Amino acid sequence: VDNRTMGTPTYTIKFKKTMGVDTKLDTNNEEKKEESELSSLKVESNEAGNDHLSNLLTIIVTTSPIKSNPSTELLEKTFATFRHGGYDFTLCEKIIVCDGCRILEEEKKEANEPLNKPNKVSKKYQNTKQALRNGIATNTQADNYQLFKIALKKICEEANGNKSSPFYNTRVVELEERMGYGFALRHALYHEVVTPYVCVIQHDRTFMRSTPMKAVVEAMMNKRVNGDIKYVGMSMRSNLNYRDIFTSKYGKDSLQELLNMVILPPELVLDAEVYGPNDSLMEKIDCDDALKSNLQSLSRSYLHGSIQYRSHKQQLETSRKELKETEWQLSLTPTLFWYDNTHVCETSHYRDFIFNPKYKMVARGGFVEDKLSPVITKSVERLGLREGHDKFNCYLLDDHSGFFFTGAYGIGISLSN
Repeated sequence: VDNRTMGTPTYTIKFKKTMGVDTKLDTNNEEKKEESELSSLKVESNEAGNDHLSNLLTIIVTTSPIKSNPSTELLEKTFATFRHGGYDFTLCEKIIVCDGCRILEEEKKEANEPLNKPNKVSKKYQNTKQALRNGIATNTQADNYQLFKIALKKICEEANGNKSSPFYNTRVVELEERMGYGFALRHALYHEVVTPYVCVIQHDRTFMRSTPMKAVVEAMMNKRVNGDIKYVGMSMRSNLNYRDIFTSKYGKDSLQELLNMVILPPELVLDAEVYGPNDSLMEKIDCDDALKSNLQSLSRSYLHGSIQYRSHKQQLETSRKELKETEWQLSLTPTLFWYDNTHVCETSHYRDFIFNPKYKMVARGGFVEDKLSPVITKSVERLGLREGHDKFNCYLLDDHSGFFFTGAYGIGISLSN
């Protein structure tokens, strides 16, 4: 991407098709160390005979200090919804990355302070939530976070060998320093993952309904038919009508070009009783009763007035795709925004491109989407929609039912339970 098009800060990016890690990069010692360790961390093959989802996919869950610590309820509720991803999904290895934290200087204990206490900072924030989002805790919050991690490890140990537990095949990775979401994820990718795909989930993001995780991975593997799909984001409330959002920003002509890039993978022709417009779907959605009327209203609006739904119906008609009455076609829509919300991504794409220190597309202490999404937009503005998007190949999954797949804690789960 041309420096002159990027504004401030600027990035010099040379897009490559190669997948290997460049060992000649001019990086700092920490990045060189990670690269060295990564070179010995082999990614498992996805060749025939190795197609069990647990051999292909690792689930990475990121967490950090929150007000509810030392309670583990938030993660227990989140993990309980993994069943919506399918039985094979629940068997995949799960890595919970516990980010480090920093302590407010004014909270410093005068005596008997443990030597392993996190680094201290003096920067103040308006409220506790804002401070915690930036990895800054009081001594009490840091102590509660430590107790939370101890309790979490105990839950994982007790679930060992018990396939009926949501925490089956789960381990906890603790980071000594505060890295922020992006670099905490990077640490897991560089040091812990050996599968060709990862599913990234934030600690408060839940599945609301059946989500075809295995079919998504199979669609990504079928490059001969579906092309090079690097990232698939699960739909949420804010991007359910992504095509409408895109049209309002870029116009109808650009929408047509976007629609030409939509993928209809054969792997995503699924059960019409579970996906697509279906009067019985509301009964299967994991949400509080108080939200049902709002979701039903949203679904009606989606089915009767959205570009997202109308364009999908038109595409099915023009493609002359023959579907049985019991089948429904899900779609993958190109996105110019890299959502940190629940998504599946090629491990090598994250390691070798997104987190490549040469490109500096993710900042330490921040979220991936904050810095990467503007890079995608600038790439498209300079190179055109198809060529600019081709470097990132990120898509959003939609079954065009009017209901999204994932939600935040309190929306994606039933609070009464």
